[in-house]
Amino acid sequence: MGKPLPWQEVQWKPLIQRLQSGLLSHALLLKGVPGIGKGLFAKALAARVLCNEDGFYACGHCKSCELVKAGTHPDFLEVEPESTGKPIKIDQIRQVNEFARKTAQQGGRRVIVINPAEAMNINAANALLKSLEEPGGDTLFILSSARSGDMLPTIRSRCQMVTFPVPERTLSIAWLSDHIADSLIVEQLLDLASGSPMTARFMFDNDTLAIRGRLVNAMPELFRGNLTPVEMAKDWHAGNITELLSWMGSWLDDAVKLKLAADESSIRNRDLIRMLDYLAKKVESSELLVLRDKIMRQRQQLLEGANLNCQMLLEGVFSDYLELLV
Repeated sequence: MGKPLPWQEVQWKPLIQRLQSGLLSHALLLKGVPGIGKGLFAKALAARVLCNEDGFYACGHCKSCELVKAGTHPDFLEVEPESTGKPIKIDQIRQVNEFARKTAQQGGRRVIVINPAEAMNINAANALLKSLEEPGGDTLFILSSARSGDMLPTIRSRCQMVTFPVPERTLSIAWLSDHIADSLIVEQLLDLASGSPMTARFMFDNDTLAIRGRLVNAMPELFRGNLTPVEMAKDWHAGNITELLSWMGSWLDDAVKLKLAADESSIRNRDLIRMLDYLAKKVESSELLVLRDKIMRQRQQLLEGANLNCQMLLEGVFSDYLELLV
């Protein structure tokens, strides 16, 4: 709770300096790709703002910090979708607006974290505008977003932008190595996570490499005709479909890079060079990209809560892969 992640100090220091000098904006928008810890940064900053002690980080032991840790601080409100893939609704933002008008019960600031901010539906976003335009005294809004371009421009324009790039690889490796002993696995996970360390850690904790390995081993059986798309779909429709679609889209992306003679360091799935090279030699770039775009659109629909038939969706994806090689 108290400190940001190691790669976030460059964003942390100027914000704390502004806080200490009384110049911190009333609304911040933390933007960057998923898996780099924006949500943890938002909570650490909220804890520091609410902390009773004067320090660079939240002290972790004052009354305010104890209340934040317990999730009972009366001047801290965290807003997120009711479930993954669902929107943040107008009723939730109405509660935010009511909270923002109140006087701080602990005599300091009130802090509101909205994560992910792009999950606000249009009515919710419009309802938030009034509070952003005329915030109550000593109210701080911290919005976090992986897709800030999907947010209302009027929301973005009322926030100070704080950008979080993908961390330097050495920092990510050092952080992951505290949790994962095998350096080769660390490197592979970072490649698969496109450099996002928290995504890599999540993948490790959920045994993602083993699950992906099963899919990789099944693909040649599909290509040889030993498994049908229907059989493949039955095996995989109950799993993490968005993750599976991400893998299959990235394979096509990497195959295009190989066709263009890209540097191997830009290949996300370097352990699958043989399969990717086979795709690259057999299929035109335009066909690879059309299927990649189709798969990623379907993935995005699922992330946004679309009620798709996963069995049929996967039958289509595996069939499309098979047709590439006919």
